This record gives sequence, structure tokens and C-alpha cells, in this order.
Amino acid sequence: MRCQYCGREAQPGQVYCECGHPVSLSQGADPYAGSSGFNEPPSDYDRAMFTPDGRSLASLEKKGMGAGGKIVITLIVIMILAVGGFVAYKLIKGGDVLDEDNWETLDKPGFSITLPSAMKESDNIIELNKNYTRLGFFTSEKAAVYVLEYQLPSDQESILKTANGIKLFKQSLMETTKRRNINGHKLDPKERGDLICFEYPATKKNYISSTNELWVINASLVTQTGVYEMEAYCPEADKDKYIDSMYKWLESFKPKK
Repeated sequence: MRCQYCGREAQPGQVYCECGHPVSLSQGADPYAGSSGFNEPPSDYDRAMFTPDGRSLASLEKKGMGAGGKIVITLIVIMILAVGGFVAYKLIKGGDVLDEDNWETLDKPGFSITLPSAMKESDNIIELNKNYTRLGFFTSEKAAVYVLEYQLPSDQESILKTANGIKLFKQSLMETTKRRNINGHKLDPKERGDLICFEYPATKKNYISSTNELWVINASLVTQTGVYEMEAYCPEADKDKYIDSMYKWLESFKPKK
């Protein structure tokens, strides 16, 4: 005798087939003969049948993910996207040298200065005037800062020991700068706090990666312990966008001597 539901051969005295259906005592035609047999999906009636151990046939089928599982997966996907978006945002913002939230104070030997985290210290500058000692060069795609110390002749070091001497030195520096021009640009030095600053255009390689056509702010700081010169650089075409931040970087410079 064959099971009328699955077509398996039933053993004598067998009440239930292995598929869970009761074995019919009738000798009717095999409903699976000439059909797709086991490949046909169970009917709604079949789903309501129970196995010999009391389980429903439907419970033996592979269950899909419930609503709760779908919610969990959805939340995980949202979290992954959110984390990825946050990381991408921080990378983008971290590269923005004008975003003051990404500025940090660097504590270097001999000085400290506050600069964008995107600026990395580099040795990719070889032009050094013999009268200067480089303290640090920091560069990024859109801006850079160069810090140097001017080496005073030994016979002039005593000038900086008094407030009046510093004043006279700064006046001399101002007058000398006013007589200079760089790349056809007449220099116009101005005092800005403790700094003497002037601006000029320049073509410089390897200072910032985006362009060689730069706008430069030069700042000198005269103290009892030394004379320091700093320069900040940005693309000449974008100088109005960078000027305020460049001055803030230069003004943050503090010698440690």
C-alpha cells in the first residue's frame, strides 16, 4: 500500500506514514502518479496535519525570519550606516583646516603653536637662510605654517635684554620691511599684538599640495629671548577665505625660552 499523500510504501499495520499523514486503507489511485510527486508544495490541508509526535507539519518547514528578527537586522544596518557616516564625516571635517574644532595645540621643543590636525610636520623644505634655524614646518593640502628662529649676531644680543631695546629693534624691523617688495608686491608691515606682520604673493613648490601659487602672511615676534619668524600659506586664489585662520595660527605661537 502506498501513502496517498507522499507516495511512500507503507508497511503492513502502519498507521501513519513517515510524512505524518495517516495511511489510508483505501486502495484508490495514487494521486502522485504522473505528477510532480514530492516537488509539489503541501496544500493548506497538509499544513494543518500533525506528525506522530504531535508537531504540526508546518512547524517542520524552514521558518522565515519573524517581525522581531527583521527589526533587529534593520537596526543593525542603520547602526552600521550611522557609524560609517560618522567616520566619513570626521574624515572630511578633519581635513578642513578652517574648522576650529579640529585645531590642536602642539607642544614642541622650544615652542608651542595651535594648528589644524590636518597639518602634519614635514621636512620637505630645503631652502633655509643661513641666518635662520628651522623650528618646524607643518603642511596640508590647503595650508601650511613655517616656524623659524632668527640668529642674532652676538654683538646684538644685548639689545633684546631691555624693553626699550626690543622697541627699537621692532621699529628698525618695521622701517626695513617698508622699503622692501616681494614679487612686485610692496610690503606694508603692521603691528598686530606682539607681532609685526605683512602679506605677499609667492610661487613656492612643496609648501601645500594643492597649488604652488600661494598667499603668504609673514609674522615676526621679538622677545627678550630671541627673534622668531613665522609664515602661514594658503592658495592665493582663496586668500580671503583663509586670512583670519592664518592669523590665529601665527598669533598662537609661544616660545618656551
